[in-house]
Amino acid sequence: MSDRVKNNPRAMSAAGAALAVLALAAALGGCEPAQRDLTILLLEYQGPEARPSADRLAGELADQKLPDVFVVEGPDYAAVCVGRYRTWNDPKAREMLGRVRRIRDARGQYPFQGVMLVPVPEPAPKTPWALEEAPGVFSLYVAGWESPGRKENAQAYAAKLRKEGWEAYVYHGPHLSMVTIGAFGPDLFDDASKIGRPGEKPAIVHPKALEILRAFSYLRIEDQATPVPSTAIQIPGREAAVSTRPPLPKALYRVTLSLVSTETGVAAGRGRASGVAQHEREIGPLVEALVKQLVESLGPVKRARIGQVGLSAGSPEAAELGADRAAAEALAAALQRAAQDNRLAIQSPEATRQVLDAAGLADEMVRKSPRLVKGLKELDFVLVGSVTATKM
Repeated sequence: MSDRVKNNPRAMSAAGAALAVLALAAALGGCEPAQRDLTILLLEYQGPEARPSADRLAGELADQKLPDVFVVEGPDYAAVCVGRYRTWNDPKAREMLGRVRRIRDARGQYPFQGVMLVPVPEPAPKTPWALEEAPGVFSLYVAGWESPGRKENAQAYAAKLRKEGWEAYVYHGPHLSMVTIGAFGPDLFDDASKIGRPGEKPAIVHPKALEILRAFSYLRIEDQATPVPSTAIQIPGREAAVSTRPPLPKALYRVTLSLVSTETGVAAGRGRASGVAQHEREIGPLVEALVKQLVESLGPVKRARIGQVGLSAGSPEAAELGADRAAAEALAAALQRAAQDNRLAIQSPEATRQVLDAAGLADEMVRKSPRLVKGLKELDFVLVGSVTATKM
């Protein structure tokens, strides 16, 4: 497989695919909606070269004797998929997942290791409210989607906002579909020249923008509320009448934490919490909110012994951007604060490691397969987590 397979598109993350299942299972029908509406989504391409790039990859996979490869095409979009399946637990789908995850590229790496079974993509038609065609320089970013089906979801949300009277726009980036509201000039801010200056931040003062922010205080990602405030962005391709401008977000960070019961080996009920941060500086508040959510999920317990094995980088981009380190530091601080709750007996990573060593387990083993903690008598729960990053 050529290097361009690795360098141009991205493999779909397991977390993104899982959210796509929740958001789209009832909405997407696929190529044969009556019977076979699921597929393994390998890669997505954006831009005018999307279809040729997808065709090249499909040809390379066909040369490797991979059956049932097909391309789903839309405006400036193409997705390479493998197989069509009736159900989520189809044995043939599990067999094919194992096969494609073992495919190596020219560098000996595994570009499809994180692929999952998802609804067949249905590329959205060209949006009538493209952000690139909006008047003005800035708009207010209020919602985003990154999972399969993101275009359809973003356009449906923009249509809903339009019906409610909001001036909504849609922007489809390489990995993120955004919904924004309004189109403003530099008068959006009290002093637009402050943009980009260290230690300075202009205040949004435009009356219409303030009305929008009152109604849409926080970003929605995958149609879920986040602790991240809605924000002003520059309209792509637009020259601002200021020296520096707020850029589009560079990446989305998804943090997932699970309280795995040592009695069952799973994170039951609300024992799993996940959220998205738009900037690295927002990872800390997000982790704090997730830990609080997990603690509340325990209910009125008398005493809960909680071990921790830390966070892992769930994608190469997370490690590259240092998101795993930032999340791990935030988690340590959040757990230290949580330990003040008398109901919790939070073990240090070192103490947890001693328990795992006695059971013949290692941290990395537990992070990869949390079920291994089932039967540990010294702990009631083990906290495991991961962080992924999606560049935009």
